Amino acid sequence: MPLGLTKRAFLRLAGLSIAPKVLPTWLSPALLRADTVGQRPGSRVIIVTFGGGVRYSETFAPEGLRNIPRLAAMRPQGYFFSSCSNQGVLSHFNSTASILTGNWQRVDDFGFQPPSGPTLFEYYRKTAKASAMDAWIIATNKSFATMGSSSDRAWGAPYGANVALPKQLLIDAVKEVVRKRPGDGVANRENVLQQLQGILSEGYEGVGWTIFKGGRELDQHVRETLTHALIDYINGPDTPASGDELTFFIAREVMREFAPRLMLVNFWDMDVAHWGSYSLYLQAVTRTDRLTGMLWDEVQSNPHYKDNTTVLVLPELGRDGDMNAANGFLNHRSGDASCRNMWMLAMGHGIQAGETDRPVHHIDVAATAAELLGVKTEGLAGQPAREIL
Repeated sequence: MPLGLTKRAFLRLAGLSIAPKVLPTWLSPALLRADTVGQRPGSRVIIVTFGGGVRYSETFAPEGLRNIPRLAAMRPQGYFFSSCSNQGVLSHFNSTASILTGNWQRVDDFGFQPPSGPTLFEYYRKTAKASAMDAWIIATNKSFATMGSSSDRAWGAPYGANVALPKQLLIDAVKEVVRKRPGDGVANRENVLQQLQGILSEGYEGVGWTIFKGGRELDQHVRETLTHALIDYINGPDTPASGDELTFFIAREVMREFAPRLMLVNFWDMDVAHWGSYSLYLQAVTRTDRLTGMLWDEVQSNPHYKDNTTVLVLPELGRDGDMNAANGFLNHRSGDASCRNMWMLAMGHGIQAGETDRPVHHIDVAATAAELLGVKTEGLAGQPAREIL
């Protein structure tokens, strides 16, 4: 079977295996793409985060524009918020959870606790009666397994997003092959395949796909399709050179197969800065810029998204300034302006080109996206960005 078909078959079957957990058994898969009730007809929102942390000085500052040629070219077409700040906890999970909940989050930094209040996905699915296939998180950051739904009992997993961590599934499989059969290593592809199958047989939840914990396991056919598709991909002509490239591939395939109305794409390679290599950090910034541009290209060419989609691009946080001798670009915990002051670029149908220096905040994203989708929310500290509504 051609590689492209194998990938799509994997996504289609994986997605349909998820649906019975939250949809009535009589609901036809053909209805999974049907328009939902209570939303603006056809509207879709994609939130893209420069996860891992990136500074203004390496992006939209004059000296940083060379690192982001695609975003620099996209900026005149969209609406640019030159002051978008993160006033919450400067950790990856809390920063992204704040973006998705509209309230500053203070939960476990490593994803052992879900967000404390309803996420945008929960508001959307519950109030719009949206299907399970309409809400997805595709994330490079392996701690985001619990990001799709909150601990609020009135909302929670039944209304949450599908969370795909494709990189983690491969990492865990390769680690197990090396640990159990060091003589063969990862060169023996059959061992990698068997290990992937073993991981999925034992329970895929929390490994690479965290979809409504407690649901039934993937059946054998779906399991085999998933493992073969991943092996084909990593051995194919478009072998990913980074976790973010794998994340982009999965995000694009989800868009093509399910056309979700609400999606978060989390890129994270730039967190390599913690290793202390400025050149690798800059390479990751440019790679994320390229992948974000490719995602925008998909929006423009995909008939499900063209002319009805808003894309919001922003860093989840910054990084310490160079004046901080203890850290500099390596970390993001000093709380200085370089950590907190960022930007947001809004692109899409109906958005007039322009920019403002009016301060907005991460928590405004959920409120803005909710209005774009026509979804009612409650108790959000964030405010809609009226410039793009």
